[in-house]
Amino acid sequence: MPVFLRRLGQLLAVVMLVLQPAGSLEGQCPVPDIPHGRLKPAQNFTYGSTVTLECDAGYIPVGTSYVSVGTSTLRCMASGRWYPRTPACTLGHCPYPPAIDYADRGPQSEFLVGTNVIYSCRSGYTLRPDVSPITTCLTNFTWSAIPKLCQKARCPSPVILHGRELSPRKAEYTFGQQVEFQCDLGYVLRGGQKIQCSSDGTWRPPVPYCDKECGPPPKIARGQHSGSRTEPFHYGAEVKYSCAQGLSLVGDESIYCTSEDGVNLTWSGPAPECKVVRCPKPVVQRGRMTPQRFTFPYGAAVPFSCDEGFVLRGDAESRCLADGAWHPPLPTCQPVLCPRPQVPNGRLKSTLDGKVWYPTNATVTFECLQGYHFSNDGNPSLEDSRTATCLPDGSWTPLPTCKEEGDADVCEEVHYIRTTFECGVPIAEVKTLLEIQKLFLEIKKLKVELGNLNE
Repeated sequence: MPVFLRRLGQLLAVVMLVLQPAGSLEGQCPVPDIPHGRLKPAQNFTYGSTVTLECDAGYIPVGTSYVSVGTSTLRCMASGRWYPRTPACTLGHCPYPPAIDYADRGPQSEFLVGTNVIYSCRSGYTLRPDVSPITTCLTNFTWSAIPKLCQKARCPSPVILHGRELSPRKAEYTFGQQVEFQCDLGYVLRGGQKIQCSSDGTWRPPVPYCDKECGPPPKIARGQHSGSRTEPFHYGAEVKYSCAQGLSLVGDESIYCTSEDGVNLTWSGPAPECKVVRCPKPVVQRGRMTPQRFTFPYGAAVPFSCDEGFVLRGDAESRCLADGAWHPPLPTCQPVLCPRPQVPNGRLKSTLDGKVWYPTNATVTFECLQGYHFSNDGNPSLEDSRTATCLPDGSWTPLPTCKEEGDADVCEEVHYIRTTFECGVPIAEVKTLLEIQKLFLEIKKLKVELGNLNE
């Protein structure tokens, strides 16, 4: 058995010699080019020699399992190779960044030399002034120093004019603390009564303010208003009044909290009064209320209209006032009158009464002056009188017309020409008709002249 082992050793030695590169028969290892590193001692590297790999700051030998190791030992093998591997340096890295109170860091998982890690404060905390939230992995594989980074969020002390804090006032408030306010007498709080210091250093809701308010609204006898005893009456607040049953509210139903000088607040007017107010039933002869009603308290408005043949004189609506009188005064219904009718070239048969206005249904009779007669659609009438009647709306039935005797043929001709125009007769025919009319009128003129000569 020992002979076998001795023989195996000799075979292995032969194999190693065969595998050794040319020029390396003496068991020399090559001199490697090592970026960011070097071998010590720097000499010929023969079989069995041991060297130290030294890396630059921030770099570590390849294969080193410790982040802070900058050197490693290598051996030159009989094969001309380095063991455990060819010397090389790689960029080192830092351990996990340190934990910072009330802060969180970014999501990185690898921290090579030169890496920056940024911290952010948790909700309710803020960065301290003049402190950087960044730490850096240094070449000695440690992190740059970080002072105390986060502090509890702070809110400034709230200021409220014409009011005060219910708890003792502080110069500074931290996240989560609450403040409650109360306004001075004569002022009302506008905004939240309680505010809280939020995580971003602001007050939520915003700091309120104290606004002037109106005093309690005036009370009224036998009535009440809509405001409550504890209600603050700020600018623009409205109060409505109401009376006990059977009483009428005299005055404005509502008053408002307003300002006359832009600074002080006051009520817009005096309070109304509760009174027993009843107006008498309004009576208008030959007239009526629309719609019909039977009670007339303060403020009731009644519209009026007249019977047929009568016209309203005065206002069509009247209202019951606080003194029990109607305003404006009740109207009257006067009979409808027709003006005295006028007929050209005619007259009324009887003018002895000298009337200028005629009542409804009155009938008058007309007669034409000498040399004229009544006409009816262009046809002379043999009647020597006509009538017209006064209508309920103040107009007359159609009035008669009087025309000169002998003008019937001329009127008929004019009527015919007008009808021709309206019927759309061709223009050439209309011109012919107009020429005929012209000749017709010339003939009439000659007849008149001959009549004058005979006289």
